[in-house]
Amino acid sequence: MPRPRSNPPRVKTLEKALQLLLSLGGNRRDMTLSEIASSVRGHPSTTYRLLAALEKYGFARRDPRAGRFSLGLRLAELGHLALERIELRTIARPILQHLMEVTGETIHLMLLDGDTGIYIDRVESPQRVRVASSLGDRQHLHCSGVGKAVLAFLDEETLNRVIGARLVRFTANTITSEATLRKHLGDVRRRGYAFDDCEGEQGVRCVGAPIFDHTGQAVASISIAGPAYRVDLQHLKGWGPLIRQGGLEISGALGYRNTGAALDGAAHARAR
Repeated sequence: MPRPRSNPPRVKTLEKALQLLLSLGGNRRDMTLSEIASSVRGHPSTTYRLLAALEKYGFARRDPRAGRFSLGLRLAELGHLALERIELRTIARPILQHLMEVTGETIHLMLLDGDTGIYIDRVESPQRVRVASSLGDRQHLHCSGVGKAVLAFLDEETLNRVIGARLVRFTANTITSEATLRKHLGDVRRRGYAFDDCEGEQGVRCVGAPIFDHTGQAVASISIAGPAYRVDLQHLKGWGPLIRQGGLEISGALGYRNTGAALDGAAHARAR
């Protein structure tokens, strides 16, 4: 009978680093190097190297005067993002379901993740021919309704970074001109929703709207997507106010309070 393989050195190092974090988290006070090493049964020099690496990436913090260690704020940031994703899906699901029932098309929920978006939920159309997507798929922001809906309301620095990068062409309709895209996003801010006329994928049209958190930041978006042969531009225009209202309802549940008719002013105030 073959003997079970032991964990490779890198895995053991990772496990030891995780033990350090759990040890720091299990104490209500800052810990000395010797206390941490003793708690994980590690050598002080090895423990110090691991703590230095964790400190570098913000997972641990060292008081330079007292020489004691505690958990870093990076953990709080990641924990907040994890909770936000769970909360957002729970809040949004009834609205996604309602939008699908009204339109008969697939509804997407996308979370902003860096300079791209990631699909975290969807309610599929019951029709035989429908838009195919997978949870976890990433989406460029410049070439879809769900992407442009959130891109239009980002702060100026992030907007410049995304638009300043190469705007990849996916179809003949993809907007690859920075000037044209900026003008297009201005229209999105005024309307409160974005159109995608086969820009990210040939034969697919959609309309998307932003979702704001309690601070007024655009953090996610939703969209109605369907095959172009069934969904024409008149459908998208008719669904625009519907998807916008859905986005505002989700935003309100997240603590966003500016649910008036004009979103443009709030976006420009954050951008400057």
